[in-house]
Amino acid sequence: MNAPYIGFWKRAVAFVIDAILVAIPPAIICVPLMIWQGVKLSQATEDTTAGTLAVMVAIYILWQVLGAISYWLYFALLESGAKQATFGKRIMGIKVIGKDGGRIGFGRATGRTFAKILSYVTVYIGYVMAGLTNRKRALHDYIAETYVVRADFQPGDELPDTPSHPWWLAIISLFLILGLGALLLVGALAQENPATKAGQAVIMMQAIDDNAEMEDMDINDIWYSKDEDGLRASFEVNDDAYTIFLPKGSKEACCEEYPNADCEETGLSVCK
Repeated sequence: MNAPYIGFWKRAVAFVIDAILVAIPPAIICVPLMIWQGVKLSQATEDTTAGTLAVMVAIYILWQVLGAISYWLYFALLESGAKQATFGKRIMGIKVIGKDGGRIGFGRATGRTFAKILSYVTVYIGYVMAGLTNRKRALHDYIAETYVVRADFQPGDELPDTPSHPWWLAIISLFLILGLGALLLVGALAQENPATKAGQAVIMMQAIDDNAEMEDMDINDIWYSKDEDGLRASFEVNDDAYTIFLPKGSKEACCEEYPNADCEETGLSVCK
């Protein structure tokens, strides 16, 4: 008899399906709220801009909290339920079982769900383990003492050992770690990129109503100011200073050129 375990790829497809389904309820609640506040921000006055931004941050936090609750209840309830599987797993014909081959309880399913955090923070190595370990167990399966098997598996069926591939796991893990390091380096460089900062500034300035009163303010290390000619955003990158100007009544920003400010690095044209 073939081993009943399910490896990495089927589980990955099931997880993608589940991730989409989990994201829907929080999005239904929070996306309209974010759009509403975005419209309010575009019409904000000096007195209401800070309040509107604070509300948007609160909605974002609510979105994350609802997302975590949705994720927990979706996986824990369905994997401990009669079908022993989420909708994604059902589509792929697989289910979750305990070490005795039977259905797991809500508590164990909850532990398995939150143990996936460790599979995630290990640069997904915990997930990759599902294709390369004995009995095809991911890190969270080891923690929760569970297995992922074919949907037709029955309690009492054999749970045989299978070949493991520690060298492949080590090689893939090394590549994942190196890839994460490269992404972090690129992200750090992008944060200090004048074009990135200028893009952030332009988006913010375009969202501010021309006719609204506004005090000078600092957002994400970019200093915004307003006068009768329009809006200005000033920032520094690697000790070089830049100023982006958005004329009143225009949506086209430009870069104010002066000594030690290379406007070409911002990706914007020089103000005339």
